[in-house]
Amino acid sequence: MIHETQPKRSSILRRVTLMAWLVAVLSVGVFAVIMTLQRQYSVQTELEGEARSLAQAIEHDIGRDVTAKRLSAVVDHCLSTLQQEKNVVYLVVTLKNGDSLVHTPNPNGPDHWQRIALKGKVWYPGPEDENRGSILKSPFYLQDKCLHYSHPGTMGGSQWGWIHLGLSLDRYQDSITAIYRNTGMAGAVVLIIGALVAYFLARNLIKPLRALQTFAHRVAGGALNARANIDAGGEIGDLADSFNRMVESLEQHQVKLRESIKSTASLREKEILLREIHHRVKNNMQILTSLLRLQTRQTDSLPLRQVLQESEARIRSMGLLHEKLYQSESVTTIDMQGYLRTLTAELIRTNTPAGTHREVKLDVGEVNLGLDTALPCGLIITELVTNALKYAFPNRPHGTIYISLHEAPGDENFALTVWDDGIGIDNSFDVTKATSLGMRLVKMLIDQLNGKLAFDGAAGTKIEIQFKESQYKMRL
Repeated sequence: MIHETQPKRSSILRRVTLMAWLVAVLSVGVFAVIMTLQRQYSVQTELEGEARSLAQAIEHDIGRDVTAKRLSAVVDHCLSTLQQEKNVVYLVVTLKNGDSLVHTPNPNGPDHWQRIALKGKVWYPGPEDENRGSILKSPFYLQDKCLHYSHPGTMGGSQWGWIHLGLSLDRYQDSITAIYRNTGMAGAVVLIIGALVAYFLARNLIKPLRALQTFAHRVAGGALNARANIDAGGEIGDLADSFNRMVESLEQHQVKLRESIKSTASLREKEILLREIHHRVKNNMQILTSLLRLQTRQTDSLPLRQVLQESEARIRSMGLLHEKLYQSESVTTIDMQGYLRTLTAELIRTNTPAGTHREVKLDVGEVNLGLDTALPCGLIITELVTNALKYAFPNRPHGTIYISLHEAPGDENFALTVWDDGIGIDNSFDVTKATSLGMRLVKMLIDQLNGKLAFDGAAGTKIEIQFKESQYKMRL
């Protein structure tokens, strides 16, 4: 028994809402990152412009003093610049001889300066690092980070050293804090609006889907006449139409299946009836053979006894056909190999003299013939084998009869050969002019099959027959 599990009613609503939140969070996050990078670039560009202007002014004011080695005047001017420019974290004048004049502000007293020898690419930059700003950690531990700017100092076309400025990033930090605050407020608004929009959209989406679910349960319960009446457009409307077409197709197939079942049941009843008919025909023929056998035992006339025995064999071959039909899977065709094996065994049993041995060797392919063809074919073989058993082996203890039946190439469908290794018959013998009842019967049956007969009596007796299968018209 199959237990159906009901899906959670709010699963789509939760998923759509969660997806809307995720989209909103990602959007706000991407927006914050873009604004932060843009603001960082903007502040860095502004600070670079300020640093360039200030460095050029300092270069103009201290150039002559540095060249004349009036370092006290350079220090006074740099300290004065620190007092005027509150945004400057440090001001370093690096001389080409290795000395550096480092000026840093002191919040608790006079500004500080010292003359030390600084090393490193920061203080002796290459051409690619000059006139550009880079955010790095303050080398004098005044604050976490600052914008470091290096400007080459020149006088009279020759370079005397470098001017290094460190500018505060307070404006950058304030801008980033404002971005975070504004982004958080905008994100909260976006999340609330997104959740509300997602909720109402999911409800409108779930309504037709639930109707489709109810419709699917009705169809699963066997209501193939149900239809999904959903007023929706787009993919959901197409889905409802597809459901309706599918159920309509299922309904049509169900009608065809019921008709097929009725037709199959009718054919089965007819097949059972046909098997019963074949069975009763076989029983009636068995009664006839029994009556002929009794009549044979009561007669003293040898010719009459032979006639009765031949008639009994013919009726037995026809009854055997009906027996094979009701025992086989098909009630319309005969497996000739099994039929001939049983038929020839019965003919040997009833026509072999005492003290002798007769054998029939079969070479029959997978040949299945209809009743209208198998019956005359069986009677022909009965006559030919009976005749060979009686007359082909006089005074001989052993004798062999060969029977071959295969599909033949050409216009004829089948080739039947009956040959014995007996004494043979003169080739001048004309089968068509034979006066015996058995041979006349063979000729008549061959004509019935529209067949052709060939005779050879040189080495034993060999009869070849080519015939076509009769086209039987079904009357059921």
